[in-house]
Amino acid sequence: MARTYLMPPSGSLKLTFLYCAFVFVTQAHPAFFNTTLSDELHPQCTNSNDWMNAGYFNPNHCLGALNKLEDTDFKLYKSRDIEFLAPRAKSRTNLDTVRLPRRYTSGGCTIIIAMLSTITENFLPGQVRQADEYSDTDRSKFSYLWSIAAWVDGTCVSKASMLGWCATGAHSSIGVVVVGTKSKVNRIISSGLLLGNTNRSAGWNVDAS
Repeated sequence: MARTYLMPPSGSLKLTFLYCAFVFVTQAHPAFFNTTLSDELHPQCTNSNDWMNAGYFNPNHCLGALNKLEDTDFKLYKSRDIEFLAPRAKSRTNLDTVRLPRRYTSGGCTIIIAMLSTITENFLPGQVRQADEYSDTDRSKFSYLWSIAAWVDGTCVSKASMLGWCATGAHSSIGVVVVGTKSKVNRIISSGLLLGNTNRSAGWNVDAS
């Protein structure tokens, strides 16, 4: 049975996953306009115990994490164009800036939005580029990032009882990661162990509030 999503920002219009995919295809994601882009631009799913909560995961918690994203940063920034930055990156535009990572947690599910330049290559399933091949800044909107998170949830969590991630952004350098809150992967990412030397001191413990 398909999940029902609330469309930000109104919270009153219910959308099926098909509608989320439509928003994603027509507005949010370059993969559908450039077939040469890597598989990173489609949800990459995994059932590894390292992504789950000690082998157990409640899929319903991810809807709560999506709502947390909607109620915090989406509500604050709405559909504004944003330049997203790695911890020590310098802005290259005149847009409003948001420094990543950001985390949205509900029970056993956490959504992490991070610059892929700060994650060691091959750590994420299906990741084909090396860290230095990603930009340390990228442009997107929180409405688009919500759509990507909903796409990962619909593809990996709802349909396959797995977790996963997807790359997005104007330069495909933003990662939207859906992971178990008490999982090994979340602990490693949050500890900063995967950050490059220039970013490690900035840390990863940034939760939406």
